[in-house]
Parts: sequence; C-alpha cells; structure tokens
Amino acid sequence: MNYKTNAYLITCLTNLHVGSGGANYGVVDNLVQRDSITGVPTINSSSLKGALREFFKNNWGEGDAKLEHIFGVDELRNTSSAKKDPSIGHYKFFPADLLVLPVRSNKKPFYRATSKMLVDTINEKAINLTGNSLISGTYANVSKGSPKIKGVTGTRLEDWEAIVDNTLDVSEWMGENVAIFDDDTFKILASKLPVIARNHLENGVSKNLWYEEIVPRESRFVFFVSMDNKYNDDFDKVLDGAVVQIGANGSIGYGYCKIKKIYDHES
Repeated sequence: MNYKTNAYLITCLTNLHVGSGGANYGVVDNLVQRDSITGVPTINSSSLKGALREFFKNNWGEGDAKLEHIFGVDELRNTSSAKKDPSIGHYKFFPADLLVLPVRSNKKPFYRATSKMLVDTINEKAINLTGNSLISGTYANVSKGSPKIKGVTGTRLEDWEAIVDNTLDVSEWMGENVAIFDDDTFKILASKLPVIARNHLENGVSKNLWYEEIVPRESRFVFFVSMDNKYNDDFDKVLDGAVVQIGANGSIGYGYCKIKKIYDHES
C-alpha cells in the first residue's frame, strides 16, 4: 500500500502531563514521557494516537467508518450491536518530538528554547518519511558556555547560557523570541521540568499529597502521520487548527493543545 506522510505542529496551550507509566521511587511521583536516547520530553505514539482517536470519536462518533479505517476498531468501545473484529487502523502515527521549550527570563516573560539536536532529530525523521527536510534555519551546535556566531553574543536565561538574536534565521513554527542552546545544556535544562504538588481530598480532608512533572505551556512538538489515500481530506478538515486534549488531567485543564498542519505531501 502506498503511504504519504504529513507533519503537524503541537502548541501546548496549557501545561501538559503525558505520564511515563513506569514505577518511580524518587521525589517526583509522576514523570512525563521522555525520549530514550536524548532524555528530552516526548509524546509516545500510543498516547498521541489514543488522544487523537478520542478527539475524532467526539467529532464523528464511535463506529464511524472513517474513524475505524484511520484508527482501527476498538471492540471494547463499540456500543453497537454489530460484532466487529479489532483492528489497528490504516494510518501510522509517529511520536511527537520536542521542538521548543519555554524558559523564563528577566528581559521578556519567556524565550522559546531549542537546540540543533532537536532540529536534527525532526529533520532526520522528515527525510526518512517524506524525502524532504522539514525545518530550515541557522542552529549552531556551539560549545557549552561559549557561543560563537559572528555578531551574536550569549545571553543568560535563568541559570543557562544561550544564543538570543533576532537576526538568526529560525523556523516560523517556533514562534518569537527563540533562544538557541548547545545540546548538552539543553539536555540539562529539559531534565529540570516544573513539578506541581497535587492533593487528593476525601470529604475535604487531605489524604494523599503527590508530585507531578509537567511540560509547561507554550512548549511545541512536531509529529508525523503516514496515511493511505483514504479519508485524507476528512482527517485534516477536522484536525488542522483544532484544540485537542492530550495526556492526563483534562478535567483540570491539562494537555489542551492546538494542532496545525505544517507539511502536506500534496504540496
């Protein structure tokens, strides 16, 4: 079967917690998903596909032919009397890779931090899936603490040093006020995500206090979807520009993300 691949940008409108699901014996009880090689936050394929399936189900309804073709048949959720065999669907959903992470500053409310490592990861995947590089621009892989680009000086954001200069050619998908970090510093930065205390109440009495790691709002991810030639327009008509809830704690406003198509295989 001939598959074509589109790319989509996720912009976190609220804090995001997509849990790793593993046991943790540290101070933080619930950790976010991270890339197994780089250690930076990611959204695994299964979590992303599940969130998108729930979003499309709310638009099309369980049992809809488009929903079942794209995502597969989930017999546990099938409320119709017709018995259907479970299936995995015809679209392939890839993990969402981190593109920018907000960092506070005394000069502006925040900068959008990125690194050459993040851009290279997305571009390598784009080349393999689409045949084209996705993100262009200047992303120097400078040595830690020693940014060296002609005419550009280093800037400290919180405890970190980065390259901040509006003349740098960076992708429009990153937003304004982009700060470029060296790869090693960015890994350290991404390992220190905000942690929020959560409290379980029973009849107004605190029964359990736990700590949850979050990916802060204004973070951005890129993901790819490989699709056959069926229902492509229907898929994008619903998804492009939509707000989708991803991950846990939707009832308290976590995980609301805007999704935008940034690469179309037809263009």
